[in-house]
Amino acid sequence: MSVLVVPIDLQLTGAQLAVLIERLRRVFAVAVDARPIELDISSAFDRLRGQYDAMRLLHLLVAVKSPTQEKLLLLLEQDLFIPVLSYIFGQAQLGGRAAVVSMYRLRNERYGLPADDALLLGRLEKEAVHELGHTFGLIHCADARCVMHASTYVEEIDFKGDALCADCLTRVRRAR
Repeated sequence: MSVLVVPIDLQLTGAQLAVLIERLRRVFAVAVDARPIELDISSAFDRLRGQYDAMRLLHLLVAVKSPTQEKLLLLLEQDLFIPVLSYIFGQAQLGGRAAVVSMYRLRNERYGLPADDALLLGRLEKEAVHELGHTFGLIHCADARCVMHASTYVEEIDFKGDALCADCLTRVRRAR
C-alpha cells in the first residue's frame, strides 16, 4: 500500500511538501510520493457558491486509473464545501481510496492575520493525516488531543494534537 499526494497549483515550497510527505510516511508507515496527475477539477466548481464541491472532487480522483491500489490525497488551494456545510477543510472516503484537503481556510491571511508558514504547515499536516486516516477506516475520535478529532473551525485544528491516539494508531496498523 502507498499514498500518492497530488498537488494542484499549491503555493507550497518543495521543502514544505517534503516535510508533509515525510510526516505521512512516519504516521502511516507506508510509501508516500508526490506528483501531479491529469485531473480537470473545473466540473467540481459551484458558481453559485464560488467554491468546489468536495464530493465531486473525490469522484474525479477515484476515477484516476492507477497500476497500484494507492491512496490518493489531493491537495489544493481552492475553497471546499459539501452541501450540508458552508465550508470544509477536507473530505475523504471512509475506508476508501481518495481524500482531498484545501489550504484555503488553513492560511492565517484568510482571517486577517499575518502569514505564518510554520502554523500553516502544521495545520496542513494535521488535516492531511486526518483525511488520510478516514481512508484507513478511522472515524472522528472523541479524544480532543487526537488528530482524528473533528475540526469545524481553524482554531480547533490548532488546539488538537498532531498525532493519532493509541486507539486510532492501532486501527490504522490493522487496516494496513
